[in-house]
Amino acid sequence: MKKILTIVLSVIVSTASAQWDNTTNDFYDSLHTVVSNPLLVQKNPIVLTSYPDGGYFVIWEDERNTATTKADIYAQKYDKNGNALWGKDGVPVANSPNTEHYYNSSNQDYRNRSYAATDSAGGFYITYSSDSVSNYVWEWLMVQHVRSNGTRVFPNPGYRIVTSTAANLNFSSQLIADGNKGFFIAYKNDQYVYAYDYRDENGTLKFYGGGKTNENAIVNSVVGPCGIKTDVAYPGTTVNDYNIWPDGQAGCNIIISMSGNTGSQGQMLAYNRLFRAKKNATVKTFFRNVAGSACPRTKEYLKGDVYLLYYIVSDFQHVACGSPGNAYAYTNYRLLSNGYLEIDRGGYDYNYPKGVTVGTTGNINVDLFAVTTRTFVNGIVGNFTVQGFAFRSEIFDSIPYQRCSYSNPDFGYNAIPPTVFAGTEKINRLGQFRDTLLGTGNSYPDFSLAGGGKGDIYAATLMTISGSRWVRLQHMLVAVKGTDSFALEYKTNVTGTPPKIGVAIGRESGDINYDLPFVKVSNKGVAVFSIREQGRGGRVSPINFGSSLGWGAMGKPVATGTFKNNYYGFEQPFVAMDSTGSSGLIAWKDNRSDPVSTEDNIYMRHLDKLNVFNYMPPSKRVRLLPNPYGPSYANPAILLGTSKQHTTMEVYDTYGGDPGVSPVMDIFDNSYLGQVKLSVFQNSTTIRKYNNLAYLNRNYTFTTDSLTPGATIGMKLYFTKEEFLALKGVDNIIADPGYLSVVRQPNSTAAAPAAYLPVAGEEMMTPSRWDSVAGGYTISIQANGPGNFFVQRIATTSACNAAATSFTSNITGVTSYQWQAVSDGSNNFGNITNNSNYSGATSKTLLLTNISTSFNGYRYRCVVDNVYTSNSFYLQVANTWTGAVNNLWETAGNWSCGTVPDANTDVVINSGTPTISSNTATCRSIKVNAGANVNVMAGFKLTVTH
Repeated sequence: MKKILTIVLSVIVSTASAQWDNTTNDFYDSLHTVVSNPLLVQKNPIVLTSYPDGGYFVIWEDERNTATTKADIYAQKYDKNGNALWGKDGVPVANSPNTEHYYNSSNQDYRNRSYAATDSAGGFYITYSSDSVSNYVWEWLMVQHVRSNGTRVFPNPGYRIVTSTAANLNFSSQLIADGNKGFFIAYKNDQYVYAYDYRDENGTLKFYGGGKTNENAIVNSVVGPCGIKTDVAYPGTTVNDYNIWPDGQAGCNIIISMSGNTGSQGQMLAYNRLFRAKKNATVKTFFRNVAGSACPRTKEYLKGDVYLLYYIVSDFQHVACGSPGNAYAYTNYRLLSNGYLEIDRGGYDYNYPKGVTVGTTGNINVDLFAVTTRTFVNGIVGNFTVQGFAFRSEIFDSIPYQRCSYSNPDFGYNAIPPTVFAGTEKINRLGQFRDTLLGTGNSYPDFSLAGGGKGDIYAATLMTISGSRWVRLQHMLVAVKGTDSFALEYKTNVTGTPPKIGVAIGRESGDINYDLPFVKVSNKGVAVFSIREQGRGGRVSPINFGSSLGWGAMGKPVATGTFKNNYYGFEQPFVAMDSTGSSGLIAWKDNRSDPVSTEDNIYMRHLDKLNVFNYMPPSKRVRLLPNPYGPSYANPAILLGTSKQHTTMEVYDTYGGDPGVSPVMDIFDNSYLGQVKLSVFQNSTTIRKYNNLAYLNRNYTFTTDSLTPGATIGMKLYFTKEEFLALKGVDNIIADPGYLSVVRQPNSTAAAPAAYLPVAGEEMMTPSRWDSVAGGYTISIQANGPGNFFVQRIATTSACNAAATSFTSNITGVTSYQWQAVSDGSNNFGNITNNSNYSGATSKTLLLTNISTSFNGYRYRCVVDNVYTSNSFYLQVANTWTGAVNNLWETAGNWSCGTVPDANTDVVINSGTPTISSNTATCRSIKVNAGANVNVMAGFKLTVTH
């Protein structure tokens, strides 16, 4: 009753309180929080952590103000306790007569880009496009600053960064925090990516620097009269895509997929950086004047301002030759450095570029650039892989060494790291890494990339291989190599899997479809995986060691896709974590029916204990599953043996009086099972029996695509308290779930049968433990394969007191046997030793002699080779009425054991009428079969102790 009351109160809180509906990860649809559900469509949610107050922003595009496809942008803020701070349905961020949208139609999933960032004062900055009402012409790139109280700094439609007269121009703007209470904003046109740094200072955006990040130049050479004549040309580029992210030092990194607009360049992956000067610095460099002499020049860097790390540097010299009568003169132009650093060239294409910067324990950060690419060798295009390129980034004290003083007049920046003495680098070294992160597929795979802590990096993708799409997860770590060196290492943890391709943690099937998986990592290194499973909802899990999901295969579902007997669409899940990674928030859009609207709305759910190792969210309440049409079917799952945790199979009940989701079976994900399908038959009539042995009103059937030879399947079977009490009511041996066993029948059909009939090859299994759960119980077994599963009482051996019997282990050992016993229904078995009652305590067969009635109800099992556990055996001390002498209960000769029953004896009366004429008659239990009676004389009694 107490557990039932707890869930009822939780549902009430979800509708009556503004705080987090639940902080124990009870993933019920009724506990989801409505963020915004006015009429018409809300979509594309963003979740952003608020700093420094520890709350969250939920931001979305909103069509509430028009019946057309015009969109505005709204936001809601929640404090760290879950209280909504900005009023029902949020506040407008931009709601002018134009359309405002941050989602841009491109190959990138919008969740893979950053559009909003903290202002470090409890508010946020956001970038978006504002379109005129006349066919998307005159598109403006905008910024808005929303204060901690929900008010806007700039009037509608926001602060205009740039204007274009081109129709349907896609700026693809991105915005991140700059670590200086401002923001970096980047956008592209066809040729270039521009990046700038701003900060709002009392309603005015102060500019701190930036510019064109991929300005492109090439050198053309011809043979001239005086030797080689050189010219610098500026062909520009064609930008395919780009991403920006923080450099860990209040700066901004930029990775760009582009093609140089000249045949000699082709497809390239390029990098640049906006760094922030930490101190004032005066830099002295050299260049060659027109006469070719090395000349000094100085440049001032101001503390707090932002500068491009790579930009075009060129010079020119006059050249003359020939005799006075035949003289030649012209100018040679030289390119000393280009406006970007070329990371890679020669791939057939570069798609979805991304990057991440992680810290180390030394004096460098590590920048990892990643991109989906294909090789092009001998005219043959290769398959798709996600490639990674790692570079070290100096943790500088003033400006990066590339922009420090140097004396080489023939190079455009300093390429020599700082040294303590000749040949020894002052900054830590990083082992070369240019290798595969995820692979290999035969169609374009987008991917997510994230990092945090001291060097943890994760990537995830949905990779197509020969028509099947596999969810792959990669974990890499910047490992210490000696006193001054680091290297990037693969940390996947599945034996036999090539680490470079990532670990397969899921697979699509005819019943299961996914969209792009995401990984988020806190600054403490806590990683969380999330994905949308179509038709069911979002799945979430922390990542434990290597690539193991701590909440089971593909994580725990935070939604079911069904609410109040109606299906709803769950899309665009977006996860953010707090700074420690101990908790988080997931928001999404869905179209469930509610009293207000059936359009797409924004919902959310708090996530807790993300940083608790080996924590598993509680299972849902076990429910009766009456289905008048036959078995009920669980949502299928893909188990590839990678999470090493239990995965819960759930059934959605549409026929019971309390519709909802019920767990049916947990399967331990430690071997390759492929797709697992489960059905359950719920008997709703009189309890079923076979050969007069009752079995549970619930039976289970599950099938798999595959099973590793010799592997066993760890399972937990769920059943309700009502089902258990019904079984207990017709079998007085069963005191609690510790007295249950499971029959497994080999079977390849998906439908659970309506009744038990023995088949060849079936086996009896004794649960290793039982547990109480909300609404019922679980029993744990180790099965040798899939099939039909029926639950009945444990195998029973009946004996008289002072008699003898034996038990033999069903498992043959190699090194050892150890028998154990327990006197109640608990899981607390203890070792036994040879004594006057036991012999063979360390052999395959245990012999019991001179049995005492106090042994009645004992359970025995054998631990084999210190690993395996045999089936359990139940010892019953029973005495059957014979009436051989007379009809008096108190006469020993009337009982099969030749003794009068005592308080520990189970009594069976098959026929006759024993008469009790004293107050000493007692027994543990009594079973009186049809046609038999017990006559208790007036003034006397029979005491039944059980």
